[in-house]
Amino acid sequence: MNNRVEVLRGLFNYPYYTYKLKDAEHVPGVGKNATLLILLSGLVFGLSAYFGIGSEYLSKKLTSVSREEYEMHKLLFMAGQTILGLVFGAIMIFLPALFFWTLSDLELRKLLTIQFFVLPIFLFEKLIWIPLALSIGLTQVSSPFALGTIAQYLTGNDFIIYFFATISMFKVWVIFIEYKYLKMLTEKNPKVVMLMVVGFNLIIWLFSALISFIQFDKIL
Repeated sequence: MNNRVEVLRGLFNYPYYTYKLKDAEHVPGVGKNATLLILLSGLVFGLSAYFGIGSEYLSKKLTSVSREEYEMHKLLFMAGQTILGLVFGAIMIFLPALFFWTLSDLELRKLLTIQFFVLPIFLFEKLIWIPLALSIGLTQVSSPFALGTIAQYLTGNDFIIYFFATISMFKVWVIFIEYKYLKMLTEKNPKVVMLMVVGFNLIIWLFSALISFIQFDKIL
């Protein structure tokens, strides 16, 4: 197996990559690919911060601090978001792979390779969110790709709204990719594989909703 991450082929040609992973005694380039994707994650988060996405709290300080102090806050926010992007990239590559590794007989390197196809989906979702936020001012809970808008009509509970806002078509795509590869690479019952994948992602969604809810509460 070569050490290039062929994202498009990996996302859409499952039999091809499954065949490569099954027959590969050694999967080279895992460290290099992981590093590149983690750096890309930091870049995407930094780009989002550069355009001020998620920095609503800074706007409240615009009239209460000097221009220099405001610019310093913006710079710190961008640096913090870039670091967050690096951490996010590392977590979304290694944590799911480690989780599936403990519940299967697959090599960790092969599971990491699967996550190389998953992380770009998250980053693509964040990238397309930038023009939406800048052009029409949509917040994350009002994303047209997620269930947050529907939840706002059904309940006034902020945590539930944030939870459903984390469930987007891209997250469903992630589940599909992980399930497709694990089902074809492991000998486990497909229902067990689905339970593994959905269960893990459900925990991630709940945690993300909790973090968003806490940050929202602090801003208020």
